[in-house]
Amino acid sequence: MRTPDISSALMPAVRDGSSMHAALELGYRQLLLERGNLLALLGPLTAAARRGTAIFVNLDAVEGLANDSAALAFLATDLGFSGVVSVKSHALRDAGRFRLRTVQRIHAIDSTGLETGLNGIVSPPPYAIAVAPALALPLVMTAIREKSSAPVWGTGFVSSAEEAEAILAAGASVVTSSRPDLWRHFAEIPVRG
Repeated sequence: MRTPDISSALMPAVRDGSSMHAALELGYRQLLLERGNLLALLGPLTAAARRGTAIFVNLDAVEGLANDSAALAFLATDLGFSGVVSVKSHALRDAGRFRLRTVQRIHAIDSTGLETGLNGIVSPPPYAIAVAPALALPLVMTAIREKSSAPVWGTGFVSSAEEAEAILAAGASVVTSSRPDLWRHFAEIPVRG
């Protein structure tokens, strides 16, 4: 199955069937399963992936997944999902074997978290780097660019369109959010390269 591309500046972060359906109804073709129970959403997520929606799964927070190769093979082969997000470099290296796009999350809550995340960037390079909280991205973008040219996602604590715009202006290619009001605002803005 061909992995769909990211097609918007905002990626809805969904946690349940209601939020997933709301994002799809707005026309989004990419979703991040940030939290929640994979088994409870298995049918709708798989159907969305088969219709060409890029599905990314947070390996560190979604329930129903073991942290092993069998789970990654299941996501890629059986479900047709596009990628995974994790802070765990060994999980990302393993995911690459299954042609899953890898998004390495960096917790930039302080200089130690940023340094640890940057020093742990996997090889081969990830598909993208996700910075959490997203509001830190303008402060850490220079340090990220010194280590990697991968696209950067801003994840977490985005509460307004103005904040999301500032994160994008600082160099993020995508902002993830669980807020439906932001989904509506960004539904028509194309992805920034």
